[in-house]
Amino acid sequence: MKGIRFKFSLLLVILSVLGITGCSDKEDESLYSKWENCLDNHKGNYAFDNQGRCFGDGGGISQENFEKMVAGHGWKNYGTWEIDESGKRLPDDFYKNVYGVNPANFYFAEGNKITTYRKDDSKANSMLSNTQSYIFDGRYEGVPRSVILLEKGTYMQITGWDLGIHPSFCAVYPLGLKRNNKEVYGVSIFVQMTEKELKEFQDACKL
Repeated sequence: MKGIRFKFSLLLVILSVLGITGCSDKEDESLYSKWENCLDNHKGNYAFDNQGRCFGDGGGISQENFEKMVAGHGWKNYGTWEIDESGKRLPDDFYKNVYGVNPANFYFAEGNKITTYRKDDSKANSMLSNTQSYIFDGRYEGVPRSVILLEKGTYMQITGWDLGIHPSFCAVYPLGLKRNNKEVYGVSIFVQMTEKELKEFQDACKL
């Protein structure tokens, strides 16, 4: 009898784990599906200007909504896809094929400060961080684009946002790598961190 009860309890545990995994997979699938059209630049090519900078179409966010949704929160990288020189998004997650470089995660603090967090491969469970000032420009160079201007001339363009159960936004930006002396650009989905997740990122930087 005890053996039957044990097996039944074990079965319930297995089923509950499978149920949790299945739910997580569905959430991941729905998040990608929700952003797929935006990631593909609404079925058009991403555009490179005469300075080699890459921009996407539409989407955007007003400064008012940016301050309500994005500012004051941490944002973890859900996925990043490279944009090739013809302006097409490549199908595979960029960081699955790159070694020694990890995706960026962000915290937009008060006073127009942004902190970037990246996993530090040289030290277990630690993060590298960098804080700099930023400027929000909702009409960059006369074009209706939501661009976050960073120091040293870098930028991030928000091409879409969603304030749902799991707030998230889509952004185009240089990935900090060069190929054939040209900046490599990508498009990413960022999901809002919980306060606990943000603290874990911050604490990891102290190790």
